[in-house]
Amino acid sequence: MRKSIAFAGLGLAAALVLSGCSTAAEAEAPMEETAVIDTVNSDGSALRAQLTALLADHVYLAGAAIDQALQDGGDLTTEQVTAAVAALDENSVEVAALVGSAYPDAEQPFLDSWRSHIPFFVNYTLGKATGDDALAEQAVADLGAYAVSFGQLINSVVPELPAEAVQAELEMHATTLLAAIDANIANDPAYFDLLKEAASHMPMTATALAGGIATNLGIQ
Repeated sequence: MRKSIAFAGLGLAAALVLSGCSTAAEAEAPMEETAVIDTVNSDGSALRAQLTALLADHVYLAGAAIDQALQDGGDLTTEQVTAAVAALDENSVEVAALVGSAYPDAEQPFLDSWRSHIPFFVNYTLGKATGDDALAEQAVADLGAYAVSFGQLINSVVPELPAEAVQAELEMHATTLLAAIDANIANDPAYFDLLKEAASHMPMTATALAGGIATNLGIQ
C-alpha cells in the first residue's frame, strides 16, 4: 500500500528537485573535467572503465532515488529524497564531464539531454503506482523518443557511433530499469535482482561508447 500514497504532483516535483540540484552540481563540473581530461585523451581502456563505473552508478542511484520517493509516498521534498536525487544528478554531471573532457562543446548538450530522460522514469513510476496507465504509457513513449534523439546527438559528435546502435543501448537501459521499477512498486523481492540486471547492462553500453570515442580520437 505504501507505493500508492500521495503521489499527486510527483512529476512536477521531480522537475523542480532536479533543477534545484543542478546549479550546485554544475559548479563542480570544471573540477571533474580537469581530473579526467588527460586520461580520456590518452587511454581508451581507462575511458571505458570510467564510463562503466559511472553508468552502473547511474542505474543504482536512479533505483535508490525512485525507491526513496516511493517510501516517502511521492514527496520529493523530504531530506532523504532530495539527497538521493542530488546524488543522481551529481552522477549525471560526472558522466557529462567525462564526455566533455574529450569534446568540450558537447558537454552541456550531453548533460541537458541526459538529465532530460530521468523525469520519464519518475512519470512511469507515478503512472504505475497510481494506476494511471496513460501516464505510464506516455512515459514509455517519451523514453523511446529520447533514445532516438540521444542516439542522434551522440552520432553528431562521434560519427563512428551509429545513431541506431546508441538508440538500442538506451532502449535496453530503459527496458531493464522499468522492469525493476515494476517489481519495486509490486513489493516483489525480484526487484533487487532486476536492478542488478539493469546495472549489468551498463558495461556493454560503456564499451560501445568508449570504443567509438577511442576510434574517433585515435587512442588505444
